[in-house]
Amino acid sequence: MSIDIRLVKDSEHQQWLDHLARAFFEHNAKGASEYFLSNSDPGRSRGAFDGDAVVGTLRSFATELTVPGPATIPASALTAVSVAATHRRRGVLTSMIEADLRESADRGETVSILLASEYPIYGRFGYGPATERVKYEISTTDLRFLHKSEGAVEFVDMARLRSLAPPVYERFRTEMPGSISRRDDWWDRVTRQVDVPGVDPWKGFQAVYRSPSGDVEGYVLYEGKPDWVAPAGNGALTIDELLATTPAAYQALWEFCFNIDLLTSTVAPNRATDEVLPFLVNDARKLSTIARGDFLWVRILDTCAALRGRRYSSGGRLILDVRDDLALAAGRFALEASSTGVSCTPTKDAPDLTIPVHALGSAYLGGVAMSRLHAAGLVDEHHDGSVSLGDRMFMTSRAPWCTTHF
Repeated sequence: MSIDIRLVKDSEHQQWLDHLARAFFEHNAKGASEYFLSNSDPGRSRGAFDGDAVVGTLRSFATELTVPGPATIPASALTAVSVAATHRRRGVLTSMIEADLRESADRGETVSILLASEYPIYGRFGYGPATERVKYEISTTDLRFLHKSEGAVEFVDMARLRSLAPPVYERFRTEMPGSISRRDDWWDRVTRQVDVPGVDPWKGFQAVYRSPSGDVEGYVLYEGKPDWVAPAGNGALTIDELLATTPAAYQALWEFCFNIDLLTSTVAPNRATDEVLPFLVNDARKLSTIARGDFLWVRILDTCAALRGRRYSSGGRLILDVRDDLALAAGRFALEASSTGVSCTPTKDAPDLTIPVHALGSAYLGGVAMSRLHAAGLVDEHHDGSVSLGDRMFMTSRAPWCTTHF
């Protein structure tokens, strides 16, 4: 029997969700389908059907991606991707992803983004790893800050955090390339303002930072686990999220976490690769990087719109020959950047660089150098100096960072 790839009907959503849960070794709670169906973008959940059985799932939703400038562009966020182990290597994933990419392009979404559960899967569909994240383990014993903090940190309940945190995140994400917008249902779910079937109660704590003038400029969500086995007090604090919009808020929130009693270490699992923190403390060796890896992947859908949508660290003109097996982003484009603006137009001029779409996705947010991609054999240089110009134009002073799981 042939496999039917199509949008999922409301009456099929429970079965679709059950297959997705099984693929990630979970079980759905009662009412999960009703909740998640009410928060899904209509017409963007796709299934693979073998007869009446769901054998594949995929969903996307509309969001905004912050790019260097800073500026924002419309993006399609791909999630909930699974294929049954009984139906591997039958074109199920390819059919679902290609259909979603083409529809996203037709809607005018400039890029598609995702978080990859497995690294080797998505490069063949034109996605490239564009941001990384670091997991820190920090020994806080005798760790001190070099300068005195200002302002104040105060505890808040979740209802208050629901009110105070979104404006802070909006200010943060519109300045940080790699960040995406967060919808109201995301905030309601994370701050436990709604009962989400199957989600355990929050066992952590939350606090906000106020500047000397009283403005909320940052917040932190954390969980603590004391170790009562001798020697007592050697527990660990885990940071779920710590965001700040000013240097003062950044230092004060970290210092707050380090000074909580009964805990002698802090674990921060989703941090930027270029954290300022090591330069604020008296002993940077107490900050250990225990993991580092890819996070946000970018797939260009409209090359001219994407390249026009961001700003560049240096002026210049590059002719890019973009290769794309799906022909969504393929073509030869003249990119010109200056202090007065950016233009990108199709051209027949000889190329300076030939680049596959997945490599362009990696370079797009400014975190991966063209020279690195060239050294890996992914970018061909046709005129001397073009790779170096690409570095100067595309690279950013701060590494792009995505803090949102989706």
